[in-house]
Amino acid sequence: MKPETKRKWAWVAGVATAALFVALLIWGPWLLEGRHIRDKHGELVSSAGIIITGLRTALLAIAAGAIAALGLWYTHKNHELSREEQVTDRYVEAIKLLGSENLHERLGGIYSLERIMKDSEKDQVTIIEVLAAFIRTPTSEQKQALIPAAQPEPEDSDPEDSADPLPVDVQAALTVLGRRPDPDGTPTADLRRIDWHNADLEHANLQHVDLTGADLRGARLRGADLKGTNLTGVRLRGADLRDADLQGADLRDVDLSRVDLRGVDLGGVDLRAMNLVRVDLTGAQLVGADLRGADFRSTHLRAANFTGAQLMNANLTAVDLTKVILRAADLRGAHLGMAHLVDADLKEADLRGAQGLTYEQLVHSKLYDDTSLPKELRTDRRIKNHIKNCKAEARWREDLETPKS
Repeated sequence: MKPETKRKWAWVAGVATAALFVALLIWGPWLLEGRHIRDKHGELVSSAGIIITGLRTALLAIAAGAIAALGLWYTHKNHELSREEQVTDRYVEAIKLLGSENLHERLGGIYSLERIMKDSEKDQVTIIEVLAAFIRTPTSEQKQALIPAAQPEPEDSDPEDSADPLPVDVQAALTVLGRRPDPDGTPTADLRRIDWHNADLEHANLQHVDLTGADLRGARLRGADLKGTNLTGVRLRGADLRDADLQGADLRDVDLSRVDLRGVDLGGVDLRAMNLVRVDLTGAQLVGADLRGADFRSTHLRAANFTGAQLMNANLTAVDLTKVILRAADLRGAHLGMAHLVDADLKEADLRGAQGLTYEQLVHSKLYDDTSLPKELRTDRRIKNHIKNCKAEARWREDLETPKS
């Protein structure tokens, strides 16, 4: 309906409502209380004037309340429209600054967009898309600061020495995206196929970002927040991911060879049939991770935490599992020949059908009654004695750690 037509019908409705109210004010008392203001002979009773005046006063009060409510609604509506106009003006100005050739003006535009994103919930999606597009399409000044894409793939260079910082405005936009309200509830920032090889992204907040197909070779991602990030097909060769948080990240089709993953948090990550040969996972958190059929040969796993992980049919041949936590881990059918299990915690672990497992390996691990072992080892008297020793040691440590009253 056209605005002119809407206004016309609004005037008609207003006039009709006013006429109805006047009629109700004049004849309403007689219609509502007619039997109470006349006696049985049809004459007005002495209190008729009071009754009629009271009803008319009540009708006027109701009308005044309705008009006041309408006024409040109209004021609120105007306020909302005015606020939306202000937000729109601020947004337009921020976009103009974002396209400036001046670095400080671009930074002002970025932080203005952040303020709008926090003030206006319905504009959050648009601002996330704008900032992601700004990061994906660097200005000429930013291109000068970025490493040329034709640079050869890093081999043995140290990420500490080769990492290059992102342009200041790109870093600012990335920081703002990381600070967006409710990252779990807002859309994923689209940074697919971005070229950040050799970039310094230490402690960057990249949670719930789509980095599908991105080039992160040799990137320094130490301590970065990558929770729920889509890393499908990302090139990570030579990247430093020490202490990064990758909980719930999508790592399909990712080559993790030569990636430093010491202390990384891979809780709940799907790494089924992943080639992890020669990957450094020292002290990594792999709680609840799906590692069925993964290849760990020559992988560094000392002190890693595999609590509740699925390791069925995983290849752990000759792997050093010293002080590794395998509590409640499912190792059915896993290849454990020549694996070092010194001080490995196997409480509630399921080792039924594990291949290559021997008494000589288990005697150095921490075994318990609830550890499920292959049949030929479960009945071994030496294993039973070792379980008793482990239980006694556990009780001793518990008594030692319990404060005396």
